[in-house]
Amino acid sequence: MSNTTLVNLATVGSDELQTMPVAVFTAGLEQMSADAIVRFRRMRKLSDTHKVALERFLNDHPEKRAGQEGTSSAAQPSDKTGNRSRKKSSEATLWMEMLLRAIAWWEGMDTDDVARAKGIKRRRKKKKAASPPAAAAPAPKPAAAPAPPPPAPPTRVEFVQMLWGEGFSLPGGEDFAVRLASAADFTKDGHYLDLAPGLGGGTRAVAKKYGVTLSGIEADAEFAAAAAAISGVAGMAGTAPVRAAGPEGLDMEDFEPAGAYAAIFMRETMFAVEERGRMLATMHKALSDEGSLVLTDFVLAGDAGDRSAMPGAVTQWLAAEASNTYPWTEAEYRAALEAQDYKVERFDDLTAAYLPFIKEGLRRFHDCLQNAKFPPETLTTLMREGNIWLARSQALETGQLSFVHIHARRISPSLTGEDDVEEPDAAPEHAAENDE
Repeated sequence: MSNTTLVNLATVGSDELQTMPVAVFTAGLEQMSADAIVRFRRMRKLSDTHKVALERFLNDHPEKRAGQEGTSSAAQPSDKTGNRSRKKSSEATLWMEMLLRAIAWWEGMDTDDVARAKGIKRRRKKKKAASPPAAAAPAPKPAAAPAPPPPAPPTRVEFVQMLWGEGFSLPGGEDFAVRLASAADFTKDGHYLDLAPGLGGGTRAVAKKYGVTLSGIEADAEFAAAAAAISGVAGMAGTAPVRAAGPEGLDMEDFEPAGAYAAIFMRETMFAVEERGRMLATMHKALSDEGSLVLTDFVLAGDAGDRSAMPGAVTQWLAAEASNTYPWTEAEYRAALEAQDYKVERFDDLTAAYLPFIKEGLRRFHDCLQNAKFPPETLTTLMREGNIWLARSQALETGQLSFVHIHARRISPSLTGEDDVEEPDAAPEHAAENDE
């Protein structure tokens, strides 16, 4: 089935629905009325990916929500008497009101939308009868304090911390960050560089654990500012400083002085670097002899095969990342490292340990959406963030994508038996092909 084929979602089987691409699913929604979408949502069990796609579609097409102007959910009554009878019989009892709220929570809908879809009039609190006038007017009461404004919706930085913990923008927390970094050799006077610190949680954990200074350079300016502030509050502005990269990303000045760093770290980022061969060469130049390169990244299983016919979950993950790059396989990764004069010490698959961290974060994401209401612009940002991690989780579960932990050491070019050393501005041929 191509992404442009229109389908009737009400007639597709459960197995076909579960594997249906998001683009086809969304195209099917466009052909349905508001009432049809409500019935479809109530009767069919949707995957997490389809739930996210449905919410995004309804945010973009408010006219498709039940009860909006231009929709019709029930036939008009034939006479006024029948109309009054229906209104009276469809008014929610206390028990029905509780049931409506339960259905709304389960379906992820607004309670009023569920009531309109079912033709039920919600109960309203009765107003107290006015007290008879007293013989003498009572003394005026002092004016009540104004009600506090509703809490502001969480910012992107606050939301990310809801998922992964205070000060963190990646799964795993302190223990996992220290476990990954432990592959490097730490000395009190060594220089260490983190090229993907995010909000700095892992950077601070490693600096504190080994008593070293670990400097971070973060590509996301918003995260970098927040990380620097958190390090300052924690009293670690000197041992775990984080600054933003330039507007064009990392440049050669970020890796100076050459040969100064005992270890360089980068988490879950290399797969999105367009010129990975050049990046590996630049980091090699910044490392000291026998210095460590410690990476975590996503790699494709096997030899990748035909990259135009990848499994649906992997294709959806690449679409969610909104990146034109393509991840390497393990063989391609090893070849690129060896081409840039690294000795691979370990290449471990940690998918089984990593997946539970993502799923715990997604549970917190679900609870956040259920327990709070957000303005559309905030909800769009949160849904985009959540959809990326949902897509990563589903791709990892297929076995076609793996989360790997890599430790490689810089070796001197003279030890390779080659006279010429490739300059940082020239990426290996196989890496350039994968970046196209």
